[in-house]
Amino acid sequence: MFIPRRAGSLALAIQLSVTGLAWTGATTLPTLWSAPARAQTETARVRVDIPAGPLSEALNRFTELAGVYLSGDSSLTAGKRSPGLSGEFTVREGLDVLLQGTDLGYRVEADDTITLVKAGGNVLAPVNVHDVALTPMTEGSGGYTANAISTFKGTQSVRRTPQPVTVVTRQSLDDRALLDMHDVLSATPGVTVDYTDSERVNYYSRGYRIESLQIDGGRVEQGGSIFIQPDMATLDRVEILRGSAGLLKGTGNPSATVNMVRKKPTEAFQASAKATYGSWERQRIEGDISGALIPSGRLRGRLVAVSDDREFFQDARQEDRKVFYGVLEMDLTDRTTLATGYQYTHLDATGSWGGLPADFDGSQLDLPRDTYLGADWNQWNRFNEQLFLELDHYFDNGWHLEGSATKTRFRMEDEGFKQTYFEPASTTNPYLMNVSTSIYDGDASDQRFYSVTADGPFRLFGREHELVVGADHQRVRTRGTAGIWTPNVLTNVDIRDWDPYHDIPEPYANITTSGRVDYTRQHGVYGTARFSVTDPLTVIAGARATWWEFEVPSDPDSDYDVDKELTPYFGLVYDLNDSYSVYASYTDIFQPQDEYSASGSLLDPIVGKDYEAGLKGEFRDGRLNVTLAAFRINNEGAAVEDASSPDPCTPYYTNGHCRVADGETQSEGWELEIAGEVLPGWQLLAGYTNNHTEYVEDDDPDNIGDPIRTADPRHLFRLFTSYNLNQRPQGLTVGGGVRAQSDIYTTGAGDVKYRQAGYAVYDLMASYDFGNGVRLRLNANNIFDKEYYKKVGSGVNNYYGDPRNYMASVEVSY
Repeated sequence: MFIPRRAGSLALAIQLSVTGLAWTGATTLPTLWSAPARAQTETARVRVDIPAGPLSEALNRFTELAGVYLSGDSSLTAGKRSPGLSGEFTVREGLDVLLQGTDLGYRVEADDTITLVKAGGNVLAPVNVHDVALTPMTEGSGGYTANAISTFKGTQSVRRTPQPVTVVTRQSLDDRALLDMHDVLSATPGVTVDYTDSERVNYYSRGYRIESLQIDGGRVEQGGSIFIQPDMATLDRVEILRGSAGLLKGTGNPSATVNMVRKKPTEAFQASAKATYGSWERQRIEGDISGALIPSGRLRGRLVAVSDDREFFQDARQEDRKVFYGVLEMDLTDRTTLATGYQYTHLDATGSWGGLPADFDGSQLDLPRDTYLGADWNQWNRFNEQLFLELDHYFDNGWHLEGSATKTRFRMEDEGFKQTYFEPASTTNPYLMNVSTSIYDGDASDQRFYSVTADGPFRLFGREHELVVGADHQRVRTRGTAGIWTPNVLTNVDIRDWDPYHDIPEPYANITTSGRVDYTRQHGVYGTARFSVTDPLTVIAGARATWWEFEVPSDPDSDYDVDKELTPYFGLVYDLNDSYSVYASYTDIFQPQDEYSASGSLLDPIVGKDYEAGLKGEFRDGRLNVTLAAFRINNEGAAVEDASSPDPCTPYYTNGHCRVADGETQSEGWELEIAGEVLPGWQLLAGYTNNHTEYVEDDDPDNIGDPIRTADPRHLFRLFTSYNLNQRPQGLTVGGGVRAQSDIYTTGAGDVKYRQAGYAVYDLMASYDFGNGVRLRLNANNIFDKEYYKKVGSGVNNYYGDPRNYMASVEVSY
């Protein structure tokens, strides 16, 4: 809708000024934008859909559509970028959003004049905007939330996404000193952590494993023992969407989707360096430089580098991480952008192939927390790398086309895995262990992911709606590891006297074999429409068709596939007013299973059906989000034994019956999350999850009614908050948080239970901004030195949580 233009009306002159001083008639400014008519700054509204880009182009497009003209010196907007603008606005409202996050504000001088001023001028108080621009980018926002996400293709409002969403922003990552993905997800509402060993860490939500990640919307499989927890220095934010997401991923569990969004190049030059020193000799250096590479700003680049060397609270454990990330972004036209980049992470780690033992009755032995059942020569050395290419084009009609291609490689170094392993040597003395050694290499994963997506508005029955259509393809080639296992190198070792520096010699071997190679492929097409049925009611409907296959060239009998699995998505969002919306949704996701019935047919995939309903609130122009959500997940169709079939069920099984798809588990509960700026200077991210899971149908009747995972707490609470005492960038900011959960347990042989009572761990933070780009930050974690186990179990599967520890960092930015 265009604002009506009145012939002969006064023009709205938007005059630029520096440090609050208006330009005089003696200074003639070149005309940058013009239109022959004046718009009503307070009442007349214009609908716009302006993509992110240079601020000058955004202002140009907005003033053109609004029917106003702008004159001023183009150098005043040089180097500044806009997150874009989408919705219906008055002139004042649109300028408020376009200038948000810049060092420019404005004041109304008269009915026909608006003067932009530098921060510190007499800037008007913010105007309440009905449709705030969707801005998922968080770098420089200073907040603990965003009003939009990019987990789905395109940009989608957090408030109008009918599932719970947590956005861990750049500010939150910095304030809490969350340095890798393990740190982030350990502090995220609704997510729990489980340990296979020190290097293979699994994440769970709502009772189910999060089996893959997204990087800039592209799927990446975690790669088992060769996966490195991504470093946060390269990221703008982490988006966590809880519940099923088959429309996005195709295959998977009804748990959560974790989307890591990398930093982008900036047009304005900026650079920062950060040095961190922490407990257990942690020494970390980060560098980040970004800016235009040519005067026009159409070619931009960014480099991020990290060196992180640290020890652990256990004796003889250490880790050395190196990270490099480089990206180039080029504006091929005013509406077309091409980006390409490369990221490399190398990790040398001693690792720990196991934790500590417990007593035979399940109680803990209370060994010293610095006990390390390993050797100082242990190593778990590997690297991860990714090359990516992205193309974005914005059409004049508001449509957006996005294409991307990524190539990912995970590798174990030659003989990169060299470990000790401890096993009980006695049935009467829990401290006696036999020690084995192993040397492995060859573990590798090569992944390719391609996608193309188009999204934009369309009109139907006199109203404007949104449509997303796309297709993607993923190919994963996995090569298994190979090596030498040497059992019982030492026997009857009393671990109370174990010395990891001297008690066992380092083994050597020449690995000449290689592991099995297999391929997993999936491709899909999808579409989602957001129908604006009435002003307050939006109906979302979508579906995905997925083709999936698993192939082992050396063993064709292991091959199986799923042909055209359909995944639906339905949602309703109803705006109660400008702040609150209620929603309901149904979505599902499927997991292929290599199981066969008595007739010899492959069982259908397991389907995770997710039912959601809740209330969302958005306040302070999108700077504060509140979500109250209830959910139920029925994970149906898991294979269980068919007692009426032969035993053994040849040729599919060498023992046991054939299978039937009658297994079912259920997860239900509710969540409450508050994220963002509660009051000026006060940031908060807090979430409580109440989750009850159970087996509904299972092979073992004794399992029915039991939790899916007793290692997941029924009650989970995460909170971190900070307050800027001066309510401005310079000065002191203080903060603190708590990570709390109810009791957990696991069950071993003979129904022995290994328990960890509920606990709470408290953290503190203080930072001081000296101005001129210099900031000092102090973090203290587990300030009361709570002794607890983050995992409990039989064998050597008990892992202490980190004792009290500190980190101090100094950052200099320009």
